[in-house]
Formats: sequence, C-alpha cells, structure tokens
Amino acid sequence: MKALFVLVLLAGCFSTSDSPEAAIIDFVNARLDKVVSRSDVLERTTGKMKLSLESMTDEEFATYANLKDFKKESLKIISKSCQDKKCYVTYSVGYKQVKASKTGWMSEIKKIAEVLRVEGKWLISDVTNIKTYHETGEPIEVTP
Repeated sequence: MKALFVLVLLAGCFSTSDSPEAAIIDFVNARLDKVVSRSDVLERTTGKMKLSLESMTDEEFATYANLKDFKKESLKIISKSCQDKKCYVTYSVGYKQVKASKTGWMSEIKKIAEVLRVEGKWLISDVTNIKTYHETGEPIEVTP
C-alpha cells in the first residue's frame, strides 16, 4: 500500500508536461542558449504574442531569436492563478551573457505570462516584464 502511495505521489510530481507552468518552462528552455526558428516559437504561442512575432521582419525576428550568447542560470515559477482555460503565471528567469571577448553580466527578470488552453495545449498569449535586475562588473552601455 505504501509503494502505491509513493508511486501516485511521484506520478503527480512528474506529470507536469500538460500544465501552464510546463508551457513556460518549455518556452524558456527552447529559447535560451541557442537560435530558434520562427515556426518553433509560433507553435508555442497564441494571441497577442503570436501576432507580434508574426508581424516581425526577418531581421527583427533574427535578433529576437538569437540567444546563443546567453545561458540560463535559473528559472523559478513563483505563482499561478487560473480561471477555466486561462492562467497567469508569475515567474523569474535568470541568465548570464557568455561572450569570450567581454566580462559577462547576469540578469534576472520577473515576468507575468498569460497562458491559454487552445486545442488541448497550453500556449503563451502574452508576457509582461515586472522587474529587471542587472549585475555587471563594468558599466552598461545604453547608447552606441
């Protein structure tokens, strides 16, 4: 009986592949540390975010999609609020710049994502940055 309880408990812990949180984790992991295709990003999005990505020029999308110089340091789901087929997930993602020619910097951004259930899948509809923290050993250049 105890073995069955442990098995059910473990299944509950690891069966998060079909959840709003899993959609966020999948999206962040798919993007950071590499260059992704437009179709790869579009299949994970819907609504406002999908329209924004579709309207980007090829050059704008190339800039958006190229995160090969950044490495994920942390990803934390902070909270979730759901109503039927719509959830708001608050999360933070930390990443650092990985360039051999410069001293790197680390950023942590807290975000709120609107995640919608569309045709049996959780898709990201909108993402809003709440707070951004940058740490670096050198001044950050904001103008060229």
